[in-house]
Amino acid sequence: MVKNKRVVITGGGRGLGLAFAQSFLEHGAKVTITGRDAATLAKAAETLGGRVRTQAFDISDAKATKAAFEDIHQRQGAIDVLVNNAGSWGPIDYFWNTSLEEWQEAMDINVKGPVYCTHAVLKHRVDHKVDSTTTIINITSNAGAYRWPTAASYSISRAAIIKLTENLAFETRRQGVSLFAYHPGLVLSTGLVADGLTISAEEGTPLHTIQQWVHAEQKAGRTVSAEQGARNLLRLASGGYSALSGCYLTVQDDLDALLADQQAIRADGLLTLRVKSRPA
Repeated sequence: MVKNKRVVITGGGRGLGLAFAQSFLEHGAKVTITGRDAATLAKAAETLGGRVRTQAFDISDAKATKAAFEDIHQRQGAIDVLVNNAGSWGPIDYFWNTSLEEWQEAMDINVKGPVYCTHAVLKHRVDHKVDSTTTIINITSNAGAYRWPTAASYSISRAAIIKLTENLAFETRRQGVSLFAYHPGLVLSTGLVADGLTISAEEGTPLHTIQQWVHAEQKAGRTVSAEQGARNLLRLASGGYSALSGCYLTVQDDLDALLADQQAIRADGLLTLRVKSRPA
């Protein structure tokens, strides 16, 4: 399915990124993980048995990202699969109480990061006339498809990535590129949600409310493991679902059923962000 594919996973040194790297390795992919901290990446590489390459750089820095991907391309050739996984919660509070500096940092990581990384991969593909297929998977969340009050920077940044996916899928539809916005589910064992649950929050605060909601979702059986979240990720990376390029997809989706219904999905603009108009 992904055997021998050259895969780059941003934010791969810990959390879901590390779990995704493990899943890709188990299926025979050649994996590079990226992150801002070289020591964290080295520890992750050791955890993964030394089977990955690492690249330390700040994805919110355009020049650093360009240089990093030039190095990756020089060492391994064209990237087959890019997983834009790195992300940040951003400030959690009522908007007027939040720090604009924290907002900026969240937007830098959650929006600029995927934009810079995707640009580097597509630019290399065009400049070097790459004729193999390329798959770009942007990790996002239901918070971007719906709303998440008091976590507005996170919600807005995830919505931006869903829309970025849709736009670039249209631009590249005849160039052998597939892009997907993918929600891996509510994972409590690792990743941003797990990090958020470790923070001490006073009762009645926005963070406490979110934590209580997460616990309620867990009690209702609506959480998933990192391994479950990786299943559809691997399938999308396989290259067999290009007809769904541009769609917002989740861990719960039956990808084969969606593939069979692709004409209706395209005709009705399903699995994309749309404004619902009132009937005439």
